[in-house]
Amino acid sequence: MAFLFQRSRRNRRRDGGFTLFAETSDEAAPRARRGGLRSLLRTAILAGVLVAVSWVTFDLAREHWLYRIESLGLKRIPVTRDGVLTEDEIRRLAGVQLGRNILTIDIFSMRQRLLRHPRIEEATVRIAFPSTLTIAVRERTPVARILLPPVGGLQAFYLLDESGHVLMPFEDGHAPREVIDAEAALPMLTHVAIAGFSAGQAVEDPLVLAALRFLGGFDASAMAGVSEIVSVDVGVPGVLGVLSNFGARITLAPDDFERQLAEWRAIHDRAVGMGRLIGSLDLSVRSNPPLKWLEALAPTPEPLPKTLHTKRKPLRRHV
Repeated sequence: MAFLFQRSRRNRRRDGGFTLFAETSDEAAPRARRGGLRSLLRTAILAGVLVAVSWVTFDLAREHWLYRIESLGLKRIPVTRDGVLTEDEIRRLAGVQLGRNILTIDIFSMRQRLLRHPRIEEATVRIAFPSTLTIAVRERTPVARILLPPVGGLQAFYLLDESGHVLMPFEDGHAPREVIDAEAALPMLTHVAIAGFSAGQAVEDPLVLAALRFLGGFDASAMAGVSEIVSVDVGVPGVLGVLSNFGARITLAPDDFERQLAEWRAIHDRAVGMGRLIGSLDLSVRSNPPLKWLEALAPTPEPLPKTLHTKRKPLRRHV
């Protein structure tokens, strides 16, 4: 309870001019809360002003002193890459130029910009004080192509790397001619449902991914240098239908490729010794795989026409 003294005009002579009023705590509490809120608001406004002044001061100091230190300007931007994109292209994608103050560089944002390019699989950006920024890029290597429905008599295609990422082929003038030709001659995946495909996205079909793993590891397999792949059919559930450049049709299970390729090599060597070619071979059958021969040929058979002869991976200019 609070007590207030107030002069009374009616009772000045009788009690000395003062009247005692009583105020309960319920009436005083709202008044106290209002006072606390006003004090808190004043404190918050003062803090905001101090923060704003501090930020402006720091910004001015940064612009007029810290960021203008010549020794912190970028003098070297070495780039390491393993593919077709040039150093200038990579620097442009990263959004960095010589002379920029090294303290203004956000290496996380720079790396994200690089990774948004469909051809770039991994990127590393490092700052070496006081004036060097290093960029390392690993590009995706396409291992197969998928034909798109022809439009106006023109035949376009998508490229896929081993992990299933969809890439667009290089346009003329944006890559060496040998790279463009090599990518256009990659093995073809057939009977692929291409609805929803777009550059930069990843394919999720398990059989397509199995075919890409097979193609990605073919160069290191027992069949490397002996035969090449023209196409892989993924239209039959549970198996891959492989067409070789000698016309052999090989059926593979979508796993255990090392065993199947070793068995294919053994049968191929036996066929060459007999002067024959493999017509069809079902290696998805583990014991006594079904085998059909082509007609007997010369001991050194000729491959299919050169238009079907493929280079498995595009040549790289930089290693």
